[in-house]
Amino acid sequence: MAQVIEGLGTTLTLGSATMEFVTLSAPGLDGGEALDATTLSNTEWMTRLPQTLKDVPNMSFTGNFIPSEWDSWEAEINVNQSIVISFEYQTVDLDSITFWGYLKSFTPDAGEVGTTWRASSEIVATNMNSSYVETGPVYAAGASASA
Repeated sequence: MAQVIEGLGTTLTLGSATMEFVTLSAPGLDGGEALDATTLSNTEWMTRLPQTLKDVPNMSFTGNFIPSEWDSWEAEINVNQSIVISFEYQTVDLDSITFWGYLKSFTPDAGEVGTTWRASSEIVATNMNSSYVETGPVYAAGASASA
């Protein structure tokens, strides 16, 4: 059975900035387009090979924005760093995904009377740590894995 998560307490930590999500497209995985392996010896079929390298497509999120935290978000733009998405439900740590990337954009939405101010952002996974070593995403199971 699939686990239904309300998202209470699910946060993104990016250096000194933290945001609780309203919407989130967590890091995905992409194997890329097939490589053409057809040669002049093929007689009937085009042949293809899967790529060896994997990619993490850009991630987007919208969250509640506190204007006094503007400086924290500005400081994180274009900084390659470890990014952590922590999934929690009613203060129970469920799982987390840690990957290297940078905040590409941070755009506060239009404020409206009677609503929470929100911001939309995009993150690019670099898959390269601060020492320029290839480093892919790491998934860690939380307390729910033992339940």
